[in-house]
Amino acid sequence: TPTPVLTGTPTPIPTPAVPTRIVIPAIGVDAPVVPVSWHTVEVGGQTQAAWEVPDMYAAGWHETSAPLGVPGNTVLNGHNTTHGEVFRDLYTLETGDAIIVHSADTPYTYTVSEVLILPEAGQPLEVRLENARYVMPTDDERLTLVTCHPYGSLRYRLIVIAHPDSE
Repeated sequence: TPTPVLTGTPTPIPTPAVPTRIVIPAIGVDAPVVPVSWHTVEVGGQTQAAWEVPDMYAAGWHETSAPLGVPGNTVLNGHNTTHGEVFRDLYTLETGDAIIVHSADTPYTYTVSEVLILPEAGQPLEVRLENARYVMPTDDERLTLVTCHPYGSLRYRLIVIAHPDSE
C-alpha cells in the first residue's frame, strides 16, 4: 500500500510567552523573573507542596502556571524581607495600579484589581488550602503576585490579583 502524503501547511504552535521581567512603577520594582518549581514539605504530619522563591532580587514564575497573554493564572512569587526584598512594598499597591510583565521584549500590562491579606502561619490546613486556591489555574487571564506579610513575618499571605488591560 502506498504511504499517504501529507499536504497543506502545518499550523505553527505559538511559543509560550514566559515571563522574564516585572516592572511595578508604583513601588519602584524592576526585576528579573525566573522560573521556579515546587517540592514537598511535612507540616504537622501533612505533606504539602511548597514553591521555591528566588534567593536574589527577582520574582519567581510558578512554572506550572500560565504563560503571559493566554487564559489562565500567571503566578509570580517573591520575598518581602530577604534576598533582595523584591516584593517588600507589594502591600502598598492599590486597585488600579499598573504591573508590566515582559516576555523578552514584549510587555504585558495588567491592572491591580484586588489586594488580599490572608492569615497563614499557624492556621489549620483547611485555611492554608483555601489560601492556596489563589495560585491555582483559572479560566480567565490574570496575574497573581504572592509574598509574605508583614515585613519580616510569615504570619500572613499577601496576594495581589491583576487583570490584563482591555484593548
